Amino acid sequence: MKSYSDVKNSQSRILSNLLSPQQIQEQLFERCRDAALAFGTELLCQEVEQLCGSKFAHKTEDQCHRGGSEKTRIVVGGQKQSIVRPRVRNANGEVELHTLSQLQDQDIFDDTIKEKMILGVSTRKYEPVMESWSEKLSISKSNVSRAFVRASKKDLELITRGDLSAHRFVAILLDGLIVSGRAVIAAIGITDQCQKIPIGLCEGMSENAEVVKDLLVNIRERGFTFHCEKILAVTDGSKALQKALVEVFGSRVIVQRCYLHKLRNLKQYVPDRLHGQLAWKMKRLMSLKTHVEAKKELITFVDWLSEISMEAERSMQEVGEELITVHLLGLTGDLRKSLSSTNIIESLIGAVREKTNRVKNWKKSKNKDQAQRWIASAMLAHQKKMRRLRGYKAINTLVESLNKN
Repeated sequence: MKSYSDVKNSQSRILSNLLSPQQIQEQLFERCRDAALAFGTELLCQEVEQLCGSKFAHKTEDQCHRGGSEKTRIVVGGQKQSIVRPRVRNANGEVELHTLSQLQDQDIFDDTIKEKMILGVSTRKYEPVMESWSEKLSISKSNVSRAFVRASKKDLELITRGDLSAHRFVAILLDGLIVSGRAVIAAIGITDQCQKIPIGLCEGMSENAEVVKDLLVNIRERGFTFHCEKILAVTDGSKALQKALVEVFGSRVIVQRCYLHKLRNLKQYVPDRLHGQLAWKMKRLMSLKTHVEAKKELITFVDWLSEISMEAERSMQEVGEELITVHLLGLTGDLRKSLSSTNIIESLIGAVREKTNRVKNWKKSKNKDQAQRWIASAMLAHQKKMRRLRGYKAINTLVESLNKN
């Protein structure tokens, strides 16, 4: 005679042969959903038991009592599902169940919606996606939209107001981007553990020193702490950025100018036929081992430019030894490559542009923070993919140098 388990296994095999893969997945989801709802009901009953005692036990005057039940909705797997919730009362009226508020927490599907939106929704596909989520969550499209706003606001608050005191920073990178016709300045901090963390975001031109200063003051007041006596700042060469850095951090900041920005700038003054030679000279300068060698090459570089273009010569003289700060700090290999340009933050900005360029319906008048919210959410989504700073094994060289210089 076959056992019960043998019969069940036989039935499962028959069903799996009759059902399509899609039908099997649907039934699997339904079983998981039913189990989750049963567990939710169990949690609610446990809290009721704690508040009211056992069902037929004698009640004291200050003890709660059961007050029937009613249907409500909870979030399961990012979707809203119906459930029967018990009601509890005391002398003052209805008692809110803590377990129910947790089961109804919208943060779960707010984040799910945000992830779907940030993954890339074109203007043409925006409405179908909204409708899909509206049906899935049993709420209106406007509520789906508000869910994204809520989640993206949390991302913006994390970058602009989050506490930074848990980290110790060795470097900061600043750069700007244009989204929806608005200029936004972004800041990334490099920690002593070589983590890359978005730490600031504000709207305004990078050429405006007061705007940058406000951004840096905000970062400092949120617990931005130096790991060393000084900190390395990598910038694109904007005078406003450097002025603000000095005003906020004083002599404790050491500036490294991005050599790639300077190379692009020099190409504007040098004939096309000399671009190859120009790039070779810049590459040679940045690859020299010592600061002494780099200073000599820098002089030779300026002399070469003086024979070609007065503007190019002036541009190179303007940057001066800030182009070879990484040599002064004794950095070599991958660590020097990582910190001699703004590639780290430009890579992040590139990922942000990839997401935000798909959004066409910017509601400038109603949502003044819309661009910043999108940027913040795109930044944090990309941060998950960001690896530790290249050359992190040599971080002690940077630390020692920042403590000496």
